[in-house]
Order: sequence, then structure tokens, then C-alpha cells
Amino acid sequence: MLTILAISGTFLIAFAITALLVPPLITLARREGWVANPGPRHVHREPTPVVGGLAMIAGLVGAIVLSAGFEQIDPALRRSAFEQLRIGLLLIGISIIALVSFFDDLYDLPALPRLGVHIIAALIAVGPYLWDHTLYPDVLGQPTEARGIILTAFNFPFVDQIHLHNLSPWLAIAATVLWIVGMQNMVNWIDGLDGLAAGVTFIAGMVLAIHTLTLDPPQLTVALLPLALSGACAAFLLFNTHPARIFMGDVGAMTIGYTLGICAIIGGAKLATALLVMGVPLVDMAWLILSRTLRGRSAAQAGRDHLHHRLLDLGLNQRQVVGCYYALSIAFGSIGLFDFFTPLFKLIALLVLGGSILIVLFFLQPKTRIA
Repeated sequence: MLTILAISGTFLIAFAITALLVPPLITLARREGWVANPGPRHVHREPTPVVGGLAMIAGLVGAIVLSAGFEQIDPALRRSAFEQLRIGLLLIGISIIALVSFFDDLYDLPALPRLGVHIIAALIAVGPYLWDHTLYPDVLGQPTEARGIILTAFNFPFVDQIHLHNLSPWLAIAATVLWIVGMQNMVNWIDGLDGLAAGVTFIAGMVLAIHTLTLDPPQLTVALLPLALSGACAAFLLFNTHPARIFMGDVGAMTIGYTLGICAIIGGAKLATALLVMGVPLVDMAWLILSRTLRGRSAAQAGRDHLHHRLLDLGLNQRQVVGCYYALSIAFGSIGLFDFFTPLFKLIALLVLGGSILIVLFFLQPKTRIA
């Protein structure tokens, strides 16, 4: 019973801190002029505070830090030395991402330097594994623990598992950096409608937490991280659902994307589950990178050619588009949770989802391009 209360407490702490901080942050942002003004690429019609992610970060970090005290309630919630190191690396990475993204919200920094910071933050997450490629024994005596946050292996149909560490530690590092940077930008790219990024990330965090808690044995301490992320997102949705009173901005989207990417790695790779939940924004991001590149545009250049924008142009309203994203995230996330769905079935489901989204994207090509 104490374990359940402590685990639930992580979600509630993140929720409470975020919910309490958003209203004064709205007032501060309006006074300081930290607002997003309406424009051709935007769907909102009046200046709206844009740094709501600061409250989310406070809730997320506050819950992570305070959860360290839960081991006094239940020894089962005591983090190992490896976990403590990973939490420390995560907090350092969050600080860097949040600082740079906050200035980006205020001053619109160039894309290339921002990408460099994202890569540096991902390398910080990798931590000592950069020079210490040893895998240490876990509690079961198996060599699975690395000194850092690293994607050492992932499951794949027909070949059971692809062990990147055994192929090359540098391949594992490259895959980890690509994954974390990709998740950051994917969450940022779907932050175009009220409640979209926060809601999808909330769903993804809850799915990852449930997945972690239903393992045998359950990874209780690992589940605290996605629960903290979900709590912060749930509270922010109170103010961010349509019509939004505040936006999370890059400071929020990049930070929760960074954290979500790490949630899918830490404590054992859960990439398949994360990919199923985030399948729609993943395919949209891949399509945008390809289509913009073929048209001679920078993939990082802002535009109104995202899938959610095209669905709006089709005649759907914001709530309907966001509801579609939620429904697909929940449906495919559920497939990732149930063991009676084989890895092959999950792969087929992901391919069907991806193919369907690509067809929609192809037939909803924007008639005009807005830079």
C-alpha cells in the first residue's frame, strides 16, 4: 500500500507544482511580453503567453528530486547507484535544454546552434559510457548496467534482439543521440495546436509507466520518471486545452521531448512501445524532413505543412484534430502494453499506422507553402 501511495505521489507532486505555477507564470509572461503573436503559421488569434514549459519543468524536476525521499517509505523504491547517476545526468541535460530553449522562445535563436545544444545534451545523458564501455552486472547478475543512459539493445521481430553494444559501443552512442535528439524535435513539431504536445506526451508517459510497472519483476523506481512527466503534462493541459491560456513554448516542448526520449531508454529499452504511441508524429516528422528537403527547403525551417495543419485545412477543428491524435496514441500504445500481441503483430501495426499516415499526407499536400 505504501508503495502504491509513493508511486502515485510522484505523479501528484508533478501535477500540483505545475498547476500552482502556471497562473502566476501567465501573469508574469504577459507583463514581460513573453507572448506568441498571431501570424500566418499560427492558429491562435490573440497574443498568448509562450513560456508555460517553465512550470512543467519545475513540476517534473520537483517530483524527481522529492521522489528520492520515497526510499524512506519503502526500501523497494531505493534507487541503485546506476539509477542515481542517470537521474543526475538527466537533470543536467534538462537544465541545458531548458536554458537554451527559453532564450530561443524570447529571441528566436538560429537552428544550427540549437541543434548543437541538443546533441550536447544527448551526449551528457550518455555520460561516462562515452569513455567507459563496460556493462556491469544488474541485480540478477546479468551484464546490462551501463554508467550512463545508453541504448544498448532493442527487440526486433525475427531476430529477437539487436545488441548495439556488442556490435559497437560507438554505434550504441550514435543511436542514443539520434533517438534523444529526434524525440526532442518530434515533440516540438507537434506543439502546433492547443493541448496536442502535452496530451500526446501525457499518454506516452503513462503507457511507458504502466509498461515498466507490469514487467516481471516490476521496475518501480524507473516508473517514477514517466509518472513525473505525465503529471506535469496533465496539469499543464488544464490551461493548454483549446482555447489555450498559455503555450509551453520550445522551453517546454524540447524539455519534455528530451525527457520522453530518455524514459524510453532508461531501465531497459522500450522503443517499440514509444514508437507505437508516437507513431503519428514520427511519420509526420519523417515526411516533413523528406518533402522539405526535396523542395530545397531546410528541414528545420518553420512551416504550416504539418499533418495537424493539413487536417485543420481539411475542415476539422482543433479539438477534433487533437482528439484524433489522442485516440491513435491510446490505441497503438495499448497494443504495445499487451503481451498477447506478438512483436511481429506490433511491427505490422506500426507499419499499417505509418502507411496510413503517409497516404493521408500525400493526398493532403498543401496548396501553398508558407515559410
